Amino acid sequence: MTSNVNVINTATVKPTNLSTDKLVDMLRQMYLIRTFEEAAFEQYAAGKVHGTMHLCIGQEATAVGTIAALHPDDQITSTHRGHGHAIAKGQSVHEMMAELLGKETGVCLGQGGSMHMADLSLGSLGANGIVAGGIPLSVGAGLSSKLQKSKRIVVSFFGDGALNNANFHESLNMAAIWQLPVLFICENNQYAMSMPVQKAIAVPRASERASAYGMPGQTVDGMDVLAVYDAVQAAAERARRGEGPMLLELTTYRYNGHSKSDKQVYRTKQEVEEWRQRDPIQRFQNWLIEQGLLTEAEGMTIAEQAEAELEAAIDFADEQTEPPVANLTKTVYFEEPEVKANPNDTLPSWIKHTFGAQTPINPPAGEREITYAEALREAMDLALEHDPQAFLIGEDIGVYGGAFGVTVGLIEKYGAERVRDTPISENTIAGTAIGAGMTGMRAIAEMQFMDFVTLAMEQIVLQGAKIRYMFGGKAHVSMVLRLPGGSGTGAAAQHSQMLEAWFVNVPGLKVVMPSTPYDAKGMLLAAIADNNPIMFVENKLLYKRKGLVPEGPYVVPLGQADTKRTGQDVTIVATGVMVARALEAADQLAQEGIEAEIIDPRTLKPYHETSIIESVKRTGRLIVAHEAPLVGGYGGEIAAMIAQSEAFAYLEAPIVRLGGADVPVPYNRTLERAMVPQVEHFVETAQKLVRYQL
Repeated sequence: MTSNVNVINTATVKPTNLSTDKLVDMLRQMYLIRTFEEAAFEQYAAGKVHGTMHLCIGQEATAVGTIAALHPDDQITSTHRGHGHAIAKGQSVHEMMAELLGKETGVCLGQGGSMHMADLSLGSLGANGIVAGGIPLSVGAGLSSKLQKSKRIVVSFFGDGALNNANFHESLNMAAIWQLPVLFICENNQYAMSMPVQKAIAVPRASERASAYGMPGQTVDGMDVLAVYDAVQAAAERARRGEGPMLLELTTYRYNGHSKSDKQVYRTKQEVEEWRQRDPIQRFQNWLIEQGLLTEAEGMTIAEQAEAELEAAIDFADEQTEPPVANLTKTVYFEEPEVKANPNDTLPSWIKHTFGAQTPINPPAGEREITYAEALREAMDLALEHDPQAFLIGEDIGVYGGAFGVTVGLIEKYGAERVRDTPISENTIAGTAIGAGMTGMRAIAEMQFMDFVTLAMEQIVLQGAKIRYMFGGKAHVSMVLRLPGGSGTGAAAQHSQMLEAWFVNVPGLKVVMPSTPYDAKGMLLAAIADNNPIMFVENKLLYKRKGLVPEGPYVVPLGQADTKRTGQDVTIVATGVMVARALEAADQLAQEGIEAEIIDPRTLKPYHETSIIESVKRTGRLIVAHEAPLVGGYGGEIAAMIAQSEAFAYLEAPIVRLGGADVPVPYNRTLERAMVPQVEHFVETAQKLVRYQL
């Protein structure tokens, strides 16, 4: 097995924009990266590293050459093989080594480890353990730069294994049609774990993929730091001029295996040795000596200094303490400093700064009646009008106004830059919103149907939900994802699901599900203000329902339940469209002398346990209802919570759950109605509970 890489010789003259000091510093960084990786290997061999790691020995030129060509405020997304990118971007090797050893002073508090190094203050938006996972995030960061009218560009590093992932294709297309300042840099190290790149793509060069997306592509010798620098600098300046993205393929090689368990049976020692003959550090150092810019003694001193710095970094990491267990959940969610200082102040800081400190919380509903859809539109309209960082993104949300007309008229008012129609690319819609929400924007994204969120789970669950925690609380994601769901419209199995329980089970996400126009407007504004990723669930059957809604901005705080009706005989906890059915059932029950108390959690995560516990203690009976299938549904969480609380001792009858049948949503009208709880089911269940004898 031999290499088929075309060797591009290093320039024979010094690039005019690089001083001798800068060139020597680039060599110093390359030595520091390699020495860090060698030291990391030693720490792993000594049993001091928990888990695995992916070393970039041999690939130093791609990181250093790329980042040397950037401005300090430019941003990068990285990969599981990202130590070199982090060091080249300026991250401390002391903090990085402490992170590898799982120490509290690690760059991510010991919560991220090798694959998740990040420092947003340096423009490092994080390494990523998911192949191609960072590419959509870079589109979001690039969109932020464009909407903020900055000259900042974003570099998205990824390996050749990402070339066949949907994120790659969706993201390059989206960046190209929007002419975003993103450089897509493929570090082609010849193997995706064990899969040779020649067997994974049907074109000779990965850079040829660029033409399909209307952007230039170029293949560069990634073992040559100056060739990398020249190519990246030209691409970066092109992007800064507003000419859009570019795909650069940097041909390189990793000397070590994919990870620590890799036995490297897929390649020969001869192949590895051939690539070592083109070692990027030795090649660059030799050139510096030939140009009279460095002496051999100075090169040796640089290597020795790197070793000394890593020895100090190891000593530092060894001396540090492990994170206290008491901090286990501390950085899962962003908490506002103002609210932490004054728990009685529940007005989000964004609301104060955007609409004023006198913005009402849970104000009287007034006398104006509008629909649920209109209430949502008013909330988005207010956000767009008062905050230039707010924007909408989704399929057909512009001139069409969204599949259900919720965004009608907003594109005419705010333009296509801020009410942004997208291709059918659900995962990259979510990833773009997350990346933008990490970099100063307030993203309001829409999935056309909740069912389609299945195509975006990687970005939501593995990126948005985890970014804050695995980056040690240094990031937050200001993103709302609107999810129209539910049956009753004849759309059948693939356009009718309620999937809220999936997201309740994911740490890092908040799940909101308003049931009235009043709640929809106030909670959407609260969600936009929240610096956490929010799953905003909207039942399609509610869009045309009318209710009393105040004019102007107001807030319904997240995490507050609402007692829609008081009663003393049975508690009914219902969500979404089930709230209206429970209320209708309560009217019928009242005619029989049975008074039902109806509680709408409104926020499913985090939900207000106390409201439910106190109600059950008063009534002694509990019904929990939702539209989603009963098995694994949200009602099980409420039932279990009551069973483990002091309210259990007050129960006079078993807890009953009402939910959808364990079947895909059918098309037939009668079958569709039969699969979900109706008013009569609430009435019959409440009657049985009241008559129940222990």
